[in-house]
Amino acid sequence: MHFPRRQRRSAVEWMSSREIGGALLAGAVAHLLLLVPTLVTLQIYDRVLSSRRMETLGMLLVAAGLSLSTWWLVETARVRWHAARACELEQHFARDLVPWLLHMPGSQATAASQQLWRDLAALRAAAGGPLTIAVTDLPWTPVYLLVIAAFHPWLGAVALAGVLVLLALAWLTERRLREPAVEAEQAQADAQRKAGEVAGCIDMLQSHGQQTQVGDSLLSIKSRAARVQLEAELPGHSLKTAGKLARQSLQVLMLATGAWLVASGHATGGVMVAGSILLGKALMPLEVLIGGWKPLLEARKALDRLLRALAAQAAHDRLIPETILPPSRGALRVSGLGVRPALTGRTILHALDFALPPGSMLAVLGPSGCGKSTLARVLAGVQPQTHGEVALDGAALHQYSQQARGQATGYLPQDILLHSGSVAHNIARLWQPVDELTREQSDAVVDAARRAGAHALITALPRGYDTLLGGDIQAHALSGGQRQRIALARAIYATPGARPPSLIVLDEPNSQLDPEGEGALEHCLRGLREQGSTVVAITHRPRLIELATHVLMLRDGRIEQFGPREQVRQWMAQRGPQAMRSKAVPA
Repeated sequence: MHFPRRQRRSAVEWMSSREIGGALLAGAVAHLLLLVPTLVTLQIYDRVLSSRRMETLGMLLVAAGLSLSTWWLVETARVRWHAARACELEQHFARDLVPWLLHMPGSQATAASQQLWRDLAALRAAAGGPLTIAVTDLPWTPVYLLVIAAFHPWLGAVALAGVLVLLALAWLTERRLREPAVEAEQAQADAQRKAGEVAGCIDMLQSHGQQTQVGDSLLSIKSRAARVQLEAELPGHSLKTAGKLARQSLQVLMLATGAWLVASGHATGGVMVAGSILLGKALMPLEVLIGGWKPLLEARKALDRLLRALAAQAAHDRLIPETILPPSRGALRVSGLGVRPALTGRTILHALDFALPPGSMLAVLGPSGCGKSTLARVLAGVQPQTHGEVALDGAALHQYSQQARGQATGYLPQDILLHSGSVAHNIARLWQPVDELTREQSDAVVDAARRAGAHALITALPRGYDTLLGGDIQAHALSGGQRQRIALARAIYATPGARPPSLIVLDEPNSQLDPEGEGALEHCLRGLREQGSTVVAITHRPRLIELATHVLMLRDGRIEQFGPREQVRQWMAQRGPQAMRSKAVPA
């Protein structure tokens, strides 16, 4: 898989040759300092005990104390450095992947966002934890083996056998647990997805009295996930315990071999003790790697997913236009538009063709499931089309930069979402945390609210435009109609210094409005047409259809009829009751 230079740098900067060299150098200093206490132990056994010279013991203790103090400083700095580098690695990935996340289809964004944060956390934990330090300590294992062999070849042979045993256990751990870990991860993801679905349907479940039934189902799913997780973890625990057993056994074998050499006159007591200490240092990195199989596997899978996401983001970056087009005037053209989601395989829209001049209003009619909301999402730039083209002023939507298209488009979806923050921040399309609104932004917010007929509604709230919404602890609960009117103000908001949105897409904008709200909406639509904006409204209400200049009738994802309102009215009159059943245009 190919990764552009910027993405490759973000992915491997932490592992560059310079960084690896620095980590190995710090590890070398730490291990050299740790050799001093071992040599001091050797000298105490071989010289101090035989000569009983206390001044020699004092000098050896001073040397050990100085080396251990320096080792503590170096090791602390090394651990902190690895943790800081892991944090920077996480930030590199996040900086490149957040744009990728924000370009995903809404149906996939929630799951992708959760997986992204889990992957970043797993990568950071592995990169800044004991596993990485153990990897940098591995080159010192053969060094310790050589020192032990220098004491006596038999001691070196025992140490080498111990290293080979632990290497075999590490290989067996990775091979034995790779597939069970994948199955356990999938089971946990399925359980979390089901739990999320249940949480989103609590009101319906309570109204239908399904708590017990759904609770039993959810517990069954969680129980299966826990069982699969346990089946994946048990072999790992067994192998980890086997690694500890092998290490302890090797320590005993090393002491026994040393004692035999001492008894036969081929080694000293100091050599026996020092060899045992050095063996523990040689085996420690391998034991850490065996014990850390689970985070190591998770980090490897996380890195693979993150690199794939970087490749997807790089492919998207190549499509970003470099030429800045002038602001759109609102001339809309749809040519051969088709939508067929890959997951369902069912075509939702079939080869739609129509055009609207600036300042016109299109009412889109049709039975449920005919593709009206999908058309609205495509026109708003939320959902990509499978084939065909949507153009503003003759230029396809993808030829506009994100900022230019966003300023030229207003979108009121059927499901209203108001994010955490104040009413003013929601209307101004600003997510927290942000600075306070400027005077120009405040004026634009109030102007949008007035044109949407929501100014009086907003000023009646506890803190007016500063009332908190969304998921904040102090958020104010709004009715469906209030949310819809504030969202309409957000859709028609004009960024200071830019033209008002030239294309306004409204999906059932009056579905939750009372008569007062409907009157405000009609007044707003007239004002949008007067300022030259093109409006596309998904609606079933006759009062809104009367405001339209054009009518589009959809059936089974195809255009059944399109044209000026009067022309469609005459067509329906000629079709008689059959056409009226498909959604009548008022006479």
